[in-house]
Amino acid sequence: MPDPLIRIKGLDEALKQLQATDPKRQLKAYRAAARSAMLPLRNSVRASAQQVDDASTSRSIAANVAIRAMNRRKLRQAGAGQFDVGVSVGILGGARQYADSKENRRKGRAGQTYETGGSKTNPGGDTWYWRLIEFGRNAFTTSKSSVSGKRVNLFNPATGKNFGFKVKGVAARPILRPALPQNISQIMDRFAKRLKAIIDKSATGRPQ
Repeated sequence: MPDPLIRIKGLDEALKQLQATDPKRQLKAYRAAARSAMLPLRNSVRASAQQVDDASTSRSIAANVAIRAMNRRKLRQAGAGQFDVGVSVGILGGARQYADSKENRRKGRAGQTYETGGSKTNPGGDTWYWRLIEFGRNAFTTSKSSVSGKRVNLFNPATGKNFGFKVKGVAARPILRPALPQNISQIMDRFAKRLKAIIDKSATGRPQ
């Protein structure tokens, strides 16, 4: 099923003014408008994350929700053109890309992403577990150790909690996935207004 086509009306004249400028100025304007447009999405995800954050700990998924500009490699992978820009809303400590090194190219993984364990240096601390909340977790039973022959007992040294040999499944409580369809109208409206404001200020010589 093809992605829905989104049309922004009322910008024809403003876009003609922008397209008459140099490419760098165009990219700057599009990037600023795109980042501004993502604010409703970021705020929506943060509000949902606050509902699942554990107030008894200092870690906060909500504090790790951030807007990030997409680099050229990610844009190329998404099929973007030379003068396209992209921004995303995500949770810090989610995934990183394999470097474009000789070894990674040989293994066919250059540019691909891999999950990370989060980082304590993030604003909300190490919230690696957000994926378990977003996607849920199946119940499972540990297998026997190849060394001792006994079942592996799950223990969390950070909390001192002993999980035993079985872990219950957890239902998904999405905080990211529902946010975009719920806010798409606000995002597009804000993008159009912000881009027009940037173009108007540029045309009058006022600072952006």
